[in-house]
Amino acid sequence: MTTAPAQRIYFKNLDILRFIAAYMIVVLHCFALWESHYHQVPYKNLFSPETQVPIERIMKNLSFGVDIFFIISGFLLTYLLLAEKDKTGGVDVMKFYFRRAFRIWPLYFLLVLIGPLLTYFFNEQSPNYGLQFIFAGNFDMIAQGSKSTATDHLWSICVEEHFYLFCPLMIAFTPSKKLPLVLSSIILFSILFRTYMLFTSPEYGAHGYLNTFARVDVLAVGSFLGYLVYNNKIQFNHPLWARLMVYFLFLFVFLGTDIIECGTFFSATVKKYFYVLCTAYWIGNFMFHPKAIFVPKKTNIFHHFGKASYGIYMFNTVVIFLILHFFSKFSFQNFFWFLVLSHAGIFLVTILSYRFFELPFLALKEKYAVIQSGGALKNSPVKEVEVTEAVETNPQPQEDIPIPVMVEKR
Repeated sequence: MTTAPAQRIYFKNLDILRFIAAYMIVVLHCFALWESHYHQVPYKNLFSPETQVPIERIMKNLSFGVDIFFIISGFLLTYLLLAEKDKTGGVDVMKFYFRRAFRIWPLYFLLVLIGPLLTYFFNEQSPNYGLQFIFAGNFDMIAQGSKSTATDHLWSICVEEHFYLFCPLMIAFTPSKKLPLVLSSIILFSILFRTYMLFTSPEYGAHGYLNTFARVDVLAVGSFLGYLVYNNKIQFNHPLWARLMVYFLFLFVFLGTDIIECGTFFSATVKKYFYVLCTAYWIGNFMFHPKAIFVPKKTNIFHHFGKASYGIYMFNTVVIFLILHFFSKFSFQNFFWFLVLSHAGIFLVTILSYRFFELPFLALKEKYAVIQSGGALKNSPVKEVEVTEAVETNPQPQEDIPIPVMVEKR
């Protein structure tokens, strides 16, 4: 009797989406840090004065890449935890925590540990490293403001870590039919929290952008998407004209409005759901629509950088600020070469980090996997299959892993 090889659930196209999200943040930081360093917009000679404000607004809107990361995280973790619950009858919460720790903590604590050195080198103020160590840096930023290029961007990691604390508990102890109610309650709570801050706190803008209670709703939306896809309660089979209508409407609003603006009741509470829901719809179609557009048929460089997108996000501000520091030291000011060197430095550091620092921890992470997921590491005995379509029938607890229709990776 032969035993079928173990299988891993792999949403290959999520790697491309991760890269897009990370690259949005890279472009945002390139423009924002140049502007703050030289006190001028980098594109002043490229566009007429009438177009500078819209371009600047569009650059700031690229911060939405963080929301894309949140949606992806909520989707993937919920899908995998539901698969684990169906396969084993429960969720091994401690193994989940170990997996997240081996994936998130090494780079996070590396940045926190070298933070004092970078802060001294960049002549910046020091954040509260005690709060950084317990993943509360986002609350430190709310109270003290932006301080260190080395650690400011870690606020989003703190928000995700807070979500990771209760996500496996939510899946483990909530009956599947009640999960939408729990997720809806999280979203409603987040809306009420932002409403409360709008009317009571002079720092409501910081709370709305950095506070876990104000941002966890986007992770909940991603989790909702994971629940719907896993239980076959949503189908991505709309015609091309309908999808294009949603995409063009999103782009029109995205390019013409300020996403971060939150000075009114509407903008502080529910405005962002237009962007978030349109993006969740795009993500679902990109992964599961049988005729999805702009989906590469073969693995390419964007897939590879998507696997290392965490490193792109973690290192980008440090590399950009180093380039700016040396530009100032040698009195060199050329935005084109700044972009070239920043991109080269970010991707070089990311490749080295992923190959020599992150992969050993990812190998340890695999030892705690109940449901194998993601691209297979080198020499992995686990058979890799790519999830390409949403399930056609509701999965039931069974001996094998309940996963959608698959295509074996060749």
